[in-house]
Amino acid sequence: MAFGKRNTAKKWARLAMKFGLVLSDPKLWSTLNDQLKDRADDMSDVIKDKYGVVRDRYQDATDRFSDATSALRGDSQWLAPTLSFVGGIAVGVGMGILFAPASGEEVRSAIRDKASDVADDVRNKVSKMTNRHRTSDAAFTGTDGD
Repeated sequence: MAFGKRNTAKKWARLAMKFGLVLSDPKLWSTLNDQLKDRADDMSDVIKDKYGVVRDRYQDATDRFSDATSALRGDSQWLAPTLSFVGGIAVGVGMGILFAPASGEEVRSAIRDKASDVADDVRNKVSKMTNRHRTSDAAFTGTDGD
């Protein structure tokens, strides 16, 4: 079999026609299109997964950095809410005293009486606990505390 110009050109023409037939096949184009879409979706998922991990790590790092900065500055995360709560209580007590149906002297007297009652209760409980402690020591050592 001789390879001449004519045979080579003929072979190239046949190859081009076969290639043209293959490329004009709709099934082939559909299959190629589906494969390209699948590969693109796979790459998209990989990128999203990696980006999500990187984004989460970045968010964690920035949160830690922010917390460290606040700690170094001496900022407190509980001070403002606590002061707001105590301020709200103070405003509520003040409004209650202002709009109370009793006079100022009666309110002060009631507050004074309640405070003394609470103080008496505390003293009684402390004395009971110390007496109980003394009697348990006496029972333990066998002495009456003398």
